[in-house]
Amino acid sequence: MKLLVSCIPYDGGKSGISVYVRETVRALRALGHELTLVVEPGGVPPEGEGLPTVAAPRWTRRPILSMAWHLLALPFWIRRRRGEFDALFICAANRRVCAWYPLPTAATVHDLANFHVPGKYSRLRMLYLAHVLPLFAKRAHRLVAVSGATKADMVKFWHCRPDAVTVLYNGLPQAVRAERAASLPPNILYISRIEHPGKNHVRLIEAYGRIPRKLAEAHPLILAGADWKDAEIVHAAAAKSPHADLIRFTGFVEERDMARLWGEAGFYVFPSLFEGFGLSLIEAMARGIPCACSCNGSLGEIAADVAVTFDPQDAAAIASALERLLTEDAAARSARIARGLEHVKRFSWETHAKGVERLLADEAADARNVARLFGIPVAKVTEGEAVERIIAMAKVRPVRRPAMVSTVNVDFVSNAVGAWPFRGNDELWGYLKRSDLVTADGMPIVLLSRIVRNSLPERVTGADMVPPICRRCAREGLSVYVLGSDKDVLEEAFARLGMQSLRIAGVDPSFVDLAAEPPEIVARINAAKPDVLFVAFGNPKQELWMGRHAAELDVPVMIGVGGTFNFIAGRVKRAPRWMRRGGLEWIYRIIQEPGRLWRRYAYGLVKFSWLSVLQLCGRYGR
Repeated sequence: MKLLVSCIPYDGGKSGISVYVRETVRALRALGHELTLVVEPGGVPPEGEGLPTVAAPRWTRRPILSMAWHLLALPFWIRRRRGEFDALFICAANRRVCAWYPLPTAATVHDLANFHVPGKYSRLRMLYLAHVLPLFAKRAHRLVAVSGATKADMVKFWHCRPDAVTVLYNGLPQAVRAERAASLPPNILYISRIEHPGKNHVRLIEAYGRIPRKLAEAHPLILAGADWKDAEIVHAAAAKSPHADLIRFTGFVEERDMARLWGEAGFYVFPSLFEGFGLSLIEAMARGIPCACSCNGSLGEIAADVAVTFDPQDAAAIASALERLLTEDAAARSARIARGLEHVKRFSWETHAKGVERLLADEAADARNVARLFGIPVAKVTEGEAVERIIAMAKVRPVRRPAMVSTVNVDFVSNAVGAWPFRGNDELWGYLKRSDLVTADGMPIVLLSRIVRNSLPERVTGADMVPPICRRCAREGLSVYVLGSDKDVLEEAFARLGMQSLRIAGVDPSFVDLAAEPPEIVARINAAKPDVLFVAFGNPKQELWMGRHAAELDVPVMIGVGGTFNFIAGRVKRAPRWMRRGGLEWIYRIIQEPGRLWRRYAYGLVKFSWLSVLQLCGRYGR
């Protein structure tokens, strides 16, 4: 695929996000994708050398301006050139997002630390991260969380649907998969930018000061990383420690020097108040280094049964964990190292990149085949193509689960989709979103698809599809069963269609009460073994009935057809063709039955208009 990859922010190569950018770019290149990188002014990740780049303007060097450019200007740039790319991948959607997404987009969220660590950022930035960014991040077509803990936070704080977030663990470079020698160097290592309070250096220093002097002398504490927000507080705490002479700050360590730093480490500690993943923890495990870490968030998840865990808010608990780790006997330590080496096999950048690749490929295919309106996958098909797909479904035997076909119009959307101040029906909405084929039975649906630039080819109504479906069934020897329509109406309808050769497996005019429905209806249908089941209860009853009984029915395909057979029989006149083509059939129907329909249509159009505004604002994802 031709991928546009946002590598902003890169943090000067000095953060976990920087590692993620480098490794995912490397892994996606290795999979053979053509990458174009969106980078900060003058900043190209090392793994991006030689690749085409799009540099943000120089004035975006300040974070607030970078956020604004990425949010508002980048989408326009993509829109003008979207024919050059197949998809967009955002490496850090917890920091940078787009207001809308002209391309199929996957976006990775590393952590929602701002909800866990008060004062982590300035008030203005906290406001952006808590209230503005989530609104736009959720518009991305596919969301990736780097851990189960991050996904849980996205569900809790961003109100994402659980099925809208895919967990893809970060990886581990193959180069560090090497078993350690039996003897370990003495140093205790912590690699993190020196940031207060989030990285929790101060409590670590306090805990280190509590361990016996003799033990501390045997195991100096090495704090590696560049100074960041409020680093002076951390340095001041170290200067006041009773073991101040045993605490060493290395500053930022270049990648070429990291091997030496790891080689001098006998133990690794990770006391962060919150992490979305914790890359250095699995790297330490892979190097055969015994670890201690926080028990909360993703660190507890990644630690599994390998690391000694502690409450990061309790300096005494950290000190106790350090003493336990440092004084562990040789057998227990060897077992811990062995568990760590086995545990890290599940973390791979190649696997992560393949997961991103799969999400983008699925979304690109999805965008070609359907227009997702209100989360409902409306198929980009003509009437003839829809009929062919239904006939193909009807030939599938044995039946594992009936294919469900829905023809969606304004009334369907109004009944199913809720948004303040309007109520919806989540059960009905769920059935529509999971239907095997959804067609646009109303011109407002088609017009909305054109406005959102994901055009449907034409209106495909149930009333127009049923006659050709019946003709194809008659030609190919397939049988039909009609549930919910009067026998006299059906006789007139089939007579008008000239379908004497059509095999009618059954006609069941039963009235259905969804609250107290007799099971004999399903039994009668299954006994008849039809190939196509027409359900003519009208929306929402027919979709609710089909959805609730899908697991019980032995039918290849079922279609909700509402009052279609009344139209075919001539009991209810359809609007002239010119009105149907212009999307004005609803006016004709109101003229026919004003007392029954005007309130329903007025309510439906007002609600549909409001929902359409929300759709244009990116409210509805998958």
